[in-house]
Amino acid sequence: MGERALVEPVPFPPLPRWRRLVRSRGLRLLVAVAIAGWLLVEGIDALGGPAGIRARLGPGAAFVLVPAQVLVSVSPVPGELVAAVSIAIYGPWTGAALCWLGWLLAAFLEYALVQRAARDLVGPEDLERLPRWLSRLPAHHPAFLIVARWLPFGGHLVNATAGARGVPLGRFAWTSALALVPVSLLFAGATTGLLGLP
Repeated sequence: MGERALVEPVPFPPLPRWRRLVRSRGLRLLVAVAIAGWLLVEGIDALGGPAGIRARLGPGAAFVLVPAQVLVSVSPVPGELVAAVSIAIYGPWTGAALCWLGWLLAAFLEYALVQRAARDLVGPEDLERLPRWLSRLPAHHPAFLIVARWLPFGGHLVNATAGARGVPLGRFAWTSALALVPVSLLFAGATTGLLGLP
């Protein structure tokens, strides 16, 4: 019996970008979360806003509002809509804590979804084509991870950049938790003033 001939595996050419988009589980999850967020905002309106939620759910409304804020914050719909409901029901201090928790969990979810989608969609050839300004973005630096979150749409920028560029989860967690404290307190104070809450 002759020896078996060893056959070298033939490398497959990379899939076209549109096929990678269609096959990406991370991208499909991101789209599903965005749709769920939009539906939740519609559901809050259908329940009668803060007064309707308070009447129907009572003190346990936080167990619905925080997950709703997480999903809405990852979607294109502003998460501030659900955060304002939490403040209207629970007041400025507890409301600010619930807003902080919702935005922090949303940051983790968006970070994880973008990280997964980047693994599916971004190949070495794509990294070489990135604009220079994007490749120079200091995604791993704590100052970027904190301060950029305070800009308009900065939370999405930080979450997506950190997920796509592989910022360690621990660094992402502490910088997000720290950056969201003043955001939550400021939002709670502004919402309390606008709604005329005591």
